[in-house]
Amino acid sequence: MTANRALLIAALPAALFGGCAPTSDDPGYRDVPGMPDGDDGRAGTDDAPSDDGPVESDVDREVPDFGWDAVCDAEDLPLEYDVDSDVLIVLDRSGSMAMTLPALKNAVNAIAVASDDRIWFGLMPFPSSVPPNECRLVAPDTECAAPATAHVPLGPSRAPEIAAALAPLRICGSTPTAATLRRAREYLRSAGTGHTKYVLLATDGVPNCNSTLDGATCTCLDTETGCAGRPEACLDDTAAYQALDDLLADGVRTYVLGMGSWMGGDRDLMNRMAEHGGTGRFYPAEDPSRILAAFEEIMGTIVVSCRFDLSPGPEADPTQVNLHVGGEVIPRDPSHTNGWDYVDEDTVEFYGPVCDAILGGDVSAVSASYGCPTVVL
Repeated sequence: MTANRALLIAALPAALFGGCAPTSDDPGYRDVPGMPDGDDGRAGTDDAPSDDGPVESDVDREVPDFGWDAVCDAEDLPLEYDVDSDVLIVLDRSGSMAMTLPALKNAVNAIAVASDDRIWFGLMPFPSSVPPNECRLVAPDTECAAPATAHVPLGPSRAPEIAAALAPLRICGSTPTAATLRRAREYLRSAGTGHTKYVLLATDGVPNCNSTLDGATCTCLDTETGCAGRPEACLDDTAAYQALDDLLADGVRTYVLGMGSWMGGDRDLMNRMAEHGGTGRFYPAEDPSRILAAFEEIMGTIVVSCRFDLSPGPEADPTQVNLHVGGEVIPRDPSHTNGWDYVDEDTVEFYGPVCDAILGGDVSAVSASYGCPTVVL
């Protein structure tokens, strides 16, 4: 996305934006059936007599129902995004999230509302057993439970469902990051949306909850009681890296949104997780006021196209279409520089500054009107 999101459209000749009724010199002109050559089907205003006698009035004269002024731009239909990206939000609700969970929930809701017409969102909080929000604070079988599947499945317009799932969510348990990412991979493999998939891992802590580790030799995160009898308190970074590698092998990149203040090793671990996730670095939000901005920065890198679905209806010719962005006619541009072009017969895509303005939310509406010859650069 370019920095300049202003809608920059080169001035076009005024004739391109004038009335839609063409003349015989216009490329879109066609004879109206049943009318003499040179007559476009619209009654004239000159009542002077001709060699053939007086001109019949508009009332008396039989004119075919078809006329350019009657059909040209008769409908202005809003266009819907041709969605091609899925984002599964894997959200840490462990005990250390007490100070940041409310702000994180607000940020998730804000992003979902702003973008769910162009991205399919899903939600997978962790730890979590069944039912979805069940979790007991001090019991390894639940405090380290990875969710069985997404609490809100990927799909269109999921913002209301995500808000409903987040509202009762409270902090609980530890941080089974590796196990949760493995479940996320299983879910994404089963979600046949046909879109490019991403995971957004929002967490404030390092992974643990691996009961197979050796508590006597591991890197222990519990500095008070140790890990000898509780391997779930060991650092589980190797398994987390492997889970991220496996997602990336499936073509799923993972963004890491890190919350809280990190020093030394924790920050390095977050960056290594992002590297294994294919996104290079983690996105820090060191206080609640930074969470939404960091979230927005991540979302700005998600591949969102400027593709829209055409829905002309059975009576309209999809090749006789003009597209409007923010009330302005945008010409078709086969060079893909600053206009739109067909992807296929049912899909169009905007390019250049016009696309930047759409992605930046700088336009009020994107719509199509049918029946006029298409304006072409």
